[in-house]
Amino acid sequence: FYVISGLLTAQDVIPKPRVRMYPKGNEVFKLQSGMTVSYGDEKLKPVAEQLAARIEAQTHTKLKVAAGTSGDISLQLHPRWKGKYWQSVEKDQARNGYSLYVKPGNISIRGVSYTGVFYGSVTLDQLLQKSGDDWIVRPQTILDAPVYPWRGMMLDVARYFFTKEYVMRYIDMMAMHKLNVLHWHLIDDCGWRIEIKSYPKLTEIGAWRGKGKAKYGGFYSQEDIKEIVAYAQARGVMIVPEIEIPAHTLSALAAYPQLGCQGKQFNVPTRHSISPEIYCVGRETTWRFLEDVMDEVIELFPSEFIHIGGDEAKYDRWKHCQHCQKIIKKNGFKSEHELQGWTTRRIAQYVEKKGKRIIGWEEILECGVDKKTGIMVWNKPAIAVKAANHGHPVVMANVRHTYFDTPESRLAGEPPAARWTPPVSLQKAYQWEPTPKGVKPEARKNILGPNGCVWSDQFLHNAKVLADKPGQGTTASEAYIDYLSLPRMAALAEVGWTPQSQRNYGDFIKRMKRQYNRYAARGYKFRVPLPLIKIKASRDGKREVVALQGAGSSGSPIHGGVVRYTLDGSKPTLQSSVLDLSAPLVIEPQQLFTAATFTPDGKRQSLNFRHASKAAKWAKYGVKIGQWKSGQPGNGKPVEMTFDATGKINGNGTYRITFIYTSGAVRLDIDSVKVFRNDAQVAEDIHHGFTGASSSKNSYNVKITSYETGAAFKIKAQVYGDTGNNTNGVVLIKKVSEK
Repeated sequence: FYVISGLLTAQDVIPKPRVRMYPKGNEVFKLQSGMTVSYGDEKLKPVAEQLAARIEAQTHTKLKVAAGTSGDISLQLHPRWKGKYWQSVEKDQARNGYSLYVKPGNISIRGVSYTGVFYGSVTLDQLLQKSGDDWIVRPQTILDAPVYPWRGMMLDVARYFFTKEYVMRYIDMMAMHKLNVLHWHLIDDCGWRIEIKSYPKLTEIGAWRGKGKAKYGGFYSQEDIKEIVAYAQARGVMIVPEIEIPAHTLSALAAYPQLGCQGKQFNVPTRHSISPEIYCVGRETTWRFLEDVMDEVIELFPSEFIHIGGDEAKYDRWKHCQHCQKIIKKNGFKSEHELQGWTTRRIAQYVEKKGKRIIGWEEILECGVDKKTGIMVWNKPAIAVKAANHGHPVVMANVRHTYFDTPESRLAGEPPAARWTPPVSLQKAYQWEPTPKGVKPEARKNILGPNGCVWSDQFLHNAKVLADKPGQGTTASEAYIDYLSLPRMAALAEVGWTPQSQRNYGDFIKRMKRQYNRYAARGYKFRVPLPLIKIKASRDGKREVVALQGAGSSGSPIHGGVVRYTLDGSKPTLQSSVLDLSAPLVIEPQQLFTAATFTPDGKRQSLNFRHASKAAKWAKYGVKIGQWKSGQPGNGKPVEMTFDATGKINGNGTYRITFIYTSGAVRLDIDSVKVFRNDAQVAEDIHHGFTGASSSKNSYNVKITSYETGAAFKIKAQVYGDTGNNTNGVVLIKKVSEK
């Protein structure tokens, strides 16, 4: 086998495969209508049907689906892997691996499991490429398997309800990245989203907040959930429901007040906060409720884990509850913290009898839990190290890398998003390793993998901006979640799939170029990436626009996209100049460079990439005619400074002279500005202004009515420092009117 080159260009695959080899020759597999996708095992029929449907949607080529092993595209289960490569892959990883063989006459996908074959079919989606009027696949062999068994995304439907159809669409989004766990946040203070038939008020009351026209909410019936679970399973996705215990449960207490310590009637809150209300775990009636709920949840979800939250529990109610204090006294607990540990262990023991395990946020580890209990670490990597080394299964949802409800940047134009933690850029989402330093070699298997999080509490904080409007459908809220998830979901996928030794951010960015087009083809409202450019400065104040490595002369991060730019600070539009760096693009000191990526269809564009020298930042004030330096202005008393405006005053009209402070210990005060034409005064503006840490009236308007071609023009100003003369700045002039 030989690495592909020349005409045999390779389609980019996300996440990056472990091994990819190419044979000699230029023959290709050509897709043709009527070809057959065959499945060698009845279990694989859904994979074959989905693959045929995706190919038809992408290429408009209709394929047949049939049982057997002789199809043009053949899907087969392989009982075990043989060969040197597979011997080096751990069994748990190989179980979900696949091999993909493309020859000019046929394509074969093999896997030990259903999910392995499905992953191979997802890779094939990305290998298809248009060549003239044909769709082709280059001959190649791919041997691939994921590093981590848990590659998850959390979707918060509790704070804001998303339709069944969107949840399934989100599963599709995950499946195209080979992500395999949907962490489904179904319960929180502001909403209960899962039907529990033995407690109908949970959805009659707890699923809704607000009153009258402001009433909002929704829930998933058990039939909805069965449909979603089946849909996910067919795409290799396991759904882990999150049923919060003991806090974040005000929606349940609003429905059944007796579940709380005080028995008070509550309303489902319309704003997000950390409520002090909590389940009364000292009452057996509460436990009957929790066990009944778990019975129905376990019946609906075949996943190994049930997420029980466990975070942000406030103990004020427990401290003053006779029932909870009785449990504390009976067991000899020293604190309410230990009561939470007892609560967590009790629910863990109950679900264990049903063949399940619990997983919870990192806070539950310090409460005292069994080693079988999973720990989802969001904040402190040290907790992951401790948990893994003690034998707990650990999922890494590191806030600095996986909280996608934060914006990607601080650029103007980012939508409302979580601001309590720094932005998570695409690079930040990519450049990390889920297994933290300090995990012992024998405990590394306990790190299950990464988990991205998309919380929806911003819909509570910014409802007027983000929430769907009555009568306008749900596309606005769904587009918002798309935007937060993509492309960072791709980074998370590669972190969880590809060995760290094979990951490189620059290579990832290049492979993402076609992935954006795949998003567009599926209708996903992804965040359009900024141009792949940087600014190289020179000593003369000029700057050059340079493409990043691998970006090509267009600087576009999207295959077929373009970068458009302006030099006056205005927002680029479809009428703006197209960036072409095959020849140098030099920016003059006064110019403010602004660029944006446009998708191939021109319908969407990125946020703005801006770069300005100091001179360009002052462009709105005009052009520079001079400067003052420390020691030149008067020290408490005005002195006259002269600035040459010849050529800058180039006709009759009104001109504005502005003084901009740049540095120094004191501000600059200005008493007057006069204009001289060939030593004769022709205009003046006398008023007091200043510029420094703050500025006031630091612009002076002068009207020229007797312009003469070839005349010399001087600006003379009375200036001084208010408490010294250690001050520096620039003077600029701009024509503001022809009159």
